[in-house]
Amino acid sequence: MKSLAAIMILLIAAFALVIMPSSTVIEDEQFIHITQMVVTFEKADGIVEITYDLDPFAKAYVFLLGSRNLGPTFENIFFEFEDVEIIEIGQNHAMIMLKNISRQSGDYYLHDSHELGVSVDVLTFVYPDGSTKQLVNTHKTQNTFYSST
Repeated sequence: MKSLAAIMILLIAAFALVIMPSSTVIEDEQFIHITQMVVTFEKADGIVEITYDLDPFAKAYVFLLGSRNLGPTFENIFFEFEDVEIIEIGQNHAMIMLKNISRQSGDYYLHDSHELGVSVDVLTFVYPDGSTKQLVNTHKTQNTFYSST
């Protein structure tokens, strides 16, 4: 009898974990904290490396069901970008390809500011020439330009 009660409690807890993060993803991204985001510009595209922390319930969800279920979360974070391709999602990191985030104008690429679905502690831009620029506690990218060579 005790084992039946334990199994029922376990099933209810697992069901709650399955439902809670998926509804949270739709409403907001409060369960994920982006500590660092690095955008490396490559011509008109950008490779984004993200380091993040998850709240305990989301960690349990990822542990039980896998990190691929965080895909919609990252798509929501980059809601203003048209072409988002998830390359890799891990326990505390992700790699995303953002295609056509800049437009070419002569010898330069121009990147217009875009809102992000969450606040980022440190956002770093890495330009093709190797130079970098950092923004702290931001929720959007900024207008910038960089050389095409």
